[in-house]
Amino acid sequence: MIRKAGNAGYDELTCVWESAVLSTHDFPGQKDYEFYKSNLCMYFGYVDLYVVKRHGRIAGFTGIAAGSIEMLFVMTTSDEAVSAKSLSCMP
Repeated sequence: MIRKAGNAGYDELTCVWESAVLSTHDFPGQKDYEFYKSNLCMYFGYVDLYVVKRHGRIAGFTGIAAGSIEMLFVMTTSDEAVSAKSLSCMP
């Protein structure tokens, strides 16, 4: 079930972000990775965040602004994984 995230899960959202980007993104360098990671909470504030939980933990999230998906990240570990498609079908 997709639900609104609220502020409480920023640490957990960061873990999901790390899992996703380390598996799917090629950063030019560690500095670039650290730059984006250090600014995540600010970026989270620009969007409406929605999460999907598996086994009581956030397994994926999406950020919506002005009716568009601006961010979408899912855990890459098999026990927490969700489909990105499930997060793109917003309520």
